[in-house]
Amino acid sequence: MTLSAIVTVPAVLAPADFTAPIAGEPALVRAVRAVRGVGPVTVVATGDLAAAATECLAAHGLSDVPVLAEAAVPGENGAVLVHDVRYPLAPAELAERVAAALPDHDVVIPVLAMTDSVKSVTAEYIVLGNVDRSELVTAQYPRAYTAAVLADFAPEDLAALTSAGLNVGIVDGDPDAFAVDLARDRELLDAIVSAG
Repeated sequence: MTLSAIVTVPAVLAPADFTAPIAGEPALVRAVRAVRGVGPVTVVATGDLAAAATECLAAHGLSDVPVLAEAAVPGENGAVLVHDVRYPLAPAELAERVAAALPDHDVVIPVLAMTDSVKSVTAEYIVLGNVDRSELVTAQYPRAYTAAVLADFAPEDLAALTSAGLNVGIVDGDPDAFAVDLARDRELLDAIVSAG
């Protein structure tokens, strides 16, 4: 199985969100370096975001990473590791765990046990009670998909993937692989990276 990687830059972001440094290294650079060990990487971004991504990568010695408006669909025996720039602290070891599990699955998703308190509420936001967390997890990035899955499903639609009877595997996630608001959480991210 041939594996490539893409790093997505969602259109809702501003260029400064993913190009400004987090403890010296932009979120985009961190995301690319996290998945680079599993295969060739492409950044997927459009419009002004693509230009900012290209400039950012070149400034950090990654000018060999192409920036495209959409990712190429892998060949029949191909697979793709998809990473989201909004998970900038996900380590390379997580990408390697996800990639290693893909030969046995159609999709692989890293997960962590749910530790937050979860409440059931009415439409009027009246708390009805606690939700049992024992069967809940938080899904993280990067995630891996075979070519057949990408041809038929939107990768982010986890409900469709599982209801279609696909072989969805999970691997242990990482406490640092959490989603962030890149515009608002920069100080928090700086503190986490600096604390090491």
